[in-house]
Amino acid sequence: MRENDLRDGLEVHVLPVAKLNYKEASMSRRIETGYLVTPSRPFAVEGGAAAAPALAPSSAGDDYVGRLLKYIPAEIVGFYLAAAGLISPSPGAPYYNGLWLVFGLGFILVPIYFWITTSRQGKPALWSQIILATIAYPIWVFAIGGPFTYFGWYRSSIASVLLVFATVVFGLYKPPAGS
Repeated sequence: MRENDLRDGLEVHVLPVAKLNYKEASMSRRIETGYLVTPSRPFAVEGGAAAAPALAPSSAGDDYVGRLLKYIPAEIVGFYLAAAGLISPSPGAPYYNGLWLVFGLGFILVPIYFWITTSRQGKPALWSQIILATIAYPIWVFAIGGPFTYFGWYRSSIASVLLVFATVVFGLYKPPAGS
């Protein structure tokens, strides 16, 4: 196939796989908030004075689905599942103590992990993403069951509805452009 091909009146550009850069092709865990655009010249106001240019948000940045996926602390939930699977019930201590320990460790790891991943490439940490991911972690573990299944009031159907609701609502939050 040629690099430039014409199909149905549309020009198609084919990029050979060998030219792809891993860093450009991989998805960052940081929510892309876009950037602020400044006009090239000041606005004129009444009386002939020039006003400072206003900042306007650009259209760049993650869409709803991109934000929704990046608020989910998948790596830490995966850690929880793997570590909880390694815990075996012992005769001296209840099994759920180990589940609470793993849950607590994961809860501590979420903000640390998201602080590291959102502050890469010289960008400031994206605190709204860190906070929402930290809130999402116990909701995910609650939906999985984990130590919460030992409570008499726990219902997996309610946990599932909570997970869906929280995930959808979190995805609606868009951090301010330029943050």
